Amino acid sequence: MEYNLHTHTYRCRHASGADREYVEAAIEAGCAVLGFSDHCPQFFPTDYYSHFRMFPEQLEDYVRCVSDLKREYASDITILLGLETEYYPEIFGRLTEFLRPYDLDYMILGQHFIGNEYDAGSFFSGSHGDDDKERLRLYAEQTIEGLETGLFTYLAHPDISECSDDGYYREQMTRLCKRARELGIPLEYNILGYVNGRSYPSERFWRIAAEVGNSAVLGADAHSPSALLNVGAYEHCLNKLRSFGISPLSFDELKIIKPDFGSALDG
Repeated sequence: MEYNLHTHTYRCRHASGADREYVEAAIEAGCAVLGFSDHCPQFFPTDYYSHFRMFPEQLEDYVRCVSDLKREYASDITILLGLETEYYPEIFGRLTEFLRPYDLDYMILGQHFIGNEYDAGSFFSGSHGDDDKERLRLYAEQTIEGLETGLFTYLAHPDISECSDDGYYREQMTRLCKRARELGIPLEYNILGYVNGRSYPSERFWRIAAEVGNSAVLGADAHSPSALLNVGAYEHCLNKLRSFGISPLSFDELKIIKPDFGSALDG
């Protein structure tokens, strides 16, 4: 793997291993670039808080530790400081205000929930139900809105949402894929999803992405250092992606978008 920009840390409470261990595993795996992108803090206006993300008070330590590793290992590997976050319309302004002082290299969009997560009517993007057509439509709509903020380098696991109606699935995912292509934002083929037997990567989604002409990246979605050493999973996903006629972008081909929170707030 030439690079991996989807790497978590213990701070999200469902990953393991020290930050340094991820760096050393990446070097062992032959990565030239490792991007840390742990689950971003949020600012919910109630007592609710996610079980799968860092707390706001942990961000300072996260930034410091990754920045220290970036300097320490500069002769061995390029390390980038990033975050993975959802786009929650009601609280996104508060988030961008909080992140504004930090010198992030990039962010990736991982739309795990639709709505604002804490409020009535919100739901997990990968959940199923009798209203799965409406859930898929809302997923496509909110994800597109997130991409249009201009803050994100790529879209993580774009195929997280499902629908039993193939025709409607094609309609909505074509809409999402076309907008991502227009914005020049690559889609991620998620290796963790393959390793854990999740509903993604989805063959029907990637057939649509191939028809639309989307660019793609491979993301380990590493929740342990060993994930970066799983050569078999990487090779399988690489070959599968290529079977759709899509070759992942090299790091030089990938446009890293440095978040401009001033522009996001103005927008």
